[in-house]
Amino acid sequence: MARIDEKEEFSSWLLALHAGALTETQLGTLQQLVDDGKAENLEEAARYLDWQDSVIDPTEHFYGH
Repeated sequence: MARIDEKEEFSSWLLALHAGALTETQLGTLQQLVDDGKAENLEEAARYLDWQDSVIDPTEHFYGH
C-alpha cells in the first residue's frame, strides 16, 4: 500500500472501503480488478488486495522477515 519512504494511508482496503476513506484513484484500482474479472465486486476486490498485501509484502521480503 505504501512504499518504504511513504506513510501508510490505511492498513486495510476493506476497512477503508467501508469507511468511505478511499480516493477516486483507489476506488478505480478496485474497479479495475472487477473489470478484469479478478473480483465480483468492490468488496471482494478489497479483500483480494488485503490478502495480497498479507502474502506478498515487499517490505517484509526486502528485510527478510
